[in-house]
Amino acid sequence: MSHQSELSCTNALSIEEVFRHTGGVKTFDPERDWKMLVSHLPSDFEQLAVEHRLLNLQWPNVKVKSAEMLLRLILLHAGADLPLRQTVAIVAQGGGPNVTQVWLHQKMRRAQPYLAALVERMASEVAREASPELWAGYEMVCLDATTVCGPGAEGTDARIHAVLRLRDMRISEVHVTDATGGETLRRFTWMPDQLAIVDRGYSNAIGIAYVVEQGADVLVRVNRGALPLYEGDGENAAIVDPLDWCRSLSGHRVEERTVYVAHGEGRRRQVVRGRLIGVRLPDKEAQEARERVRREQGRGVTPEQLEAAAYVMLFATVHASRLTASRCMDAYRLRWQIELQWKRWKSLCHFDRLPNYRDDTILSWLTAKVLLGLLLDRIGSTGFATSTTPMTRQPWKMTAIVWPLIVAALLPVRLAHAAHILPAIADRLDFLDGEVELDARQVAVFRKRLPAIKAQPRP
Repeated sequence: MSHQSELSCTNALSIEEVFRHTGGVKTFDPERDWKMLVSHLPSDFEQLAVEHRLLNLQWPNVKVKSAEMLLRLILLHAGADLPLRQTVAIVAQGGGPNVTQVWLHQKMRRAQPYLAALVERMASEVAREASPELWAGYEMVCLDATTVCGPGAEGTDARIHAVLRLRDMRISEVHVTDATGGETLRRFTWMPDQLAIVDRGYSNAIGIAYVVEQGADVLVRVNRGALPLYEGDGENAAIVDPLDWCRSLSGHRVEERTVYVAHGEGRRRQVVRGRLIGVRLPDKEAQEARERVRREQGRGVTPEQLEAAAYVMLFATVHASRLTASRCMDAYRLRWQIELQWKRWKSLCHFDRLPNYRDDTILSWLTAKVLLGLLLDRIGSTGFATSTTPMTRQPWKMTAIVWPLIVAALLPVRLAHAAHILPAIADRLDFLDGEVELDARQVAVFRKRLPAIKAQPRP
């Protein structure tokens, strides 16, 4: 064998030696990546686990004695999309505690409040770092909700509600709810000089008034059926029809007029002054908008809905001295960034792979996914903090690289050692199968699942 062949074989068999000779990593520490991931968690994550009664350290024979190990089990189960049995088997074989899938299932049933507290702390740390935007001093944020459905579900199983800070594309607040958690501005905390950019789902007077009470402003797409507009602030003020007003717009110029929104009666009546901003879409964009309305409404579409699709109608509480009507229209176009965030998380983190479990474990699993999504955004954006080069597409590329590295960090073993421990993992899975009967592993109630279809005999 030639010297080159010997060198090739040596390089192929000893990757660590290649790294040493090229000035790379000196040694491989399988726990180093996990410790780095833990370093991005809130500093009090151990104490929070005790406060939420997920750790019972007073028991003498407790197997999981730290929140770090508990989180590794939960995040590996959710992040790697591993079933409970495979999760506990690989952790035990990798040197972790020897627990059963039933134990982990019981922890998942109670883990959602703890995971939600971690998510809240991580998001609030992002908010404290924020500085006002260049849009007349506003911190521009957009918010939206997305639905998640498990396999075989007839409807929505859960919702994720999030606020995205546009300055650095970071999530500043996020909540996970069940299917009954609707879209509302009152779910979030607002600060002065924030501008909330939202779609029609948040177009209602009570939510707008809530934001304004806290010193922030709103820029919302008008939902003509949910947000009545008035000529004045009196109880007998005439109603403004936004579509009728848009018919008078000239060309494709952005125009505005003063309107009021109100909710409540008598002494509890709240009135908010704002601006109705409208623009007529170019013919091509208007036609595309009408086609979207036809697809969404189907046969129930009305001529008025098709006519309204040719306009963009916004309601803004922003004073004209801070943002002109044209700048408000430009600001609303930034709202699509939250849609990209949902696509990013669902594509990379697999938010749509809900386990076929109970409602409480689904919320825990989904909150764990959100926590991993926040870790992904934080680690993926670390390299851009001091960069002066515009990188419109790079964050997406970087997070696509970081996600599999995060999943690898959750695993307590590495590929180089997997071949040696796979037989032991298989034996452990057989043992776990023997402890729990097959019928006992199946959940009795599958929420809103499609009824079983009986096979029909062939004619």
